[in-house]
Amino acid sequence: MSIMCDKDMLQRTNMKTIKSEELQVLNMRNDTLLSGCCINLFTLSDPVQELLESFAQIRLLTELCIERPEQSFLDEYLYQRAGSGLEAKLQTLALRSDIETLHTVIRATRQKVDQLECFLEESVLLTTSGDEHEKKKTMQEKHIDVVKSRQKALNNAVDEIDLDELIANVRLEEEDAARVTEN
Repeated sequence: MSIMCDKDMLQRTNMKTIKSEELQVLNMRNDTLLSGCCINLFTLSDPVQELLESFAQIRLLTELCIERPEQSFLDEYLYQRAGSGLEAKLQTLALRSDIETLHTVIRATRQKVDQLECFLEESVLLTTSGDEHEKKKTMQEKHIDVVKSRQKALNNAVDEIDLDELIANVRLEEEDAARVTEN
């Protein structure tokens, strides 16, 4: 009995090996036929590729046409398309992350630029040019000269005024005002 099982097993293995070798030969034949006609499955237009992908998915889901090895290239095509889709998704995620990082850097840079522009505007307002500084200095010197001349005139006027006579006049006016209010 065990010899019979081994024979069946050996026969099945041989059949599978023969089928896989036949499939490989057919795949190579299909590839040469397609390349001889200048047809590349991966350079087809988008609608054709979508139809081909739909067909491959239907075939995969329904497991139809398994007995037709000439269509084995569809499996390869389906897997390559799925792999390309996954690679695109991974690349999209990486690019989104890079874009978000760049947005953060741009925001930080804009904030620093705004601060520097504000600083420049304020420092321009606070600084004066050399000509303006000279004008202010000249005006202040003139103002000091005017104040000094007024102070001299005031000192001369104080020297000329007799304080005792001024006090006496004020008292006389107060007495006159008091008399007028009494009457």
